[in-house]
Amino acid sequence: MPHDRAAAWALLAEFTPSQPLRRHALSVEATMRELARSRGGSGPAEIETWGLVGLLHDFDYERFPTEADHVWRGMEILRERAWPEAVIRAVGAHAFYTGIERVTPMEKAILAADEISGFVGACALVRPSRKIADVPVESVLKRMKEKAFARSVDRSYIVRGAEEWGVPLPDLVALVLRAQVAIAARLGLAGVPAEELPDEPVPPPP
Repeated sequence: MPHDRAAAWALLAEFTPSQPLRRHALSVEATMRELARSRGGSGPAEIETWGLVGLLHDFDYERFPTEADHVWRGMEILRERAWPEAVIRAVGAHAFYTGIERVTPMEKAILAADEISGFVGACALVRPSRKIADVPVESVLKRMKEKAFARSVDRSYIVRGAEEWGVPLPDLVALVLRAQVAIAARLGLAGVPAEELPDEPVPPPP
């Protein structure tokens, strides 16, 4: 069985029935693809691989939500199904508690992509339009300072992600916003209810 996007989506659908977590996976995939493109010189195969890491980074979370299991069980399952080690290691690197040192650009990218992708979506949903296209970078930065807003998002992951990726935080926020706009309807960030994400693969982010 090829380890392509269809296989990644099938694995996500198998372990993640909830729509919010599927949307999160899709949003992080979009950010990962945009991060790959932003490096310059990334070909289609590299962009696709980075997107797969985005889709798969939390695929085990709904079934194994604790730090004792999440990521670890996911990595085990990926190895059992013969996914490339580079993908497995990047999936494990997105959580500080795994202790996996982020060495490759792809490993650094998943840290930069994960929490901020969800956070900008939360910023969109409190706007009157409920559109990610209407969210300015400055609004996201301001919301980050509000401890009561999206309190489940660990700001240290966002700050560290920008640092390890090597860009100022406002630049990372701008990139993430750009990535999410392209799939806003699927994420429920286009001013209308989110599209239903089926078990069958949806088209990849542009």
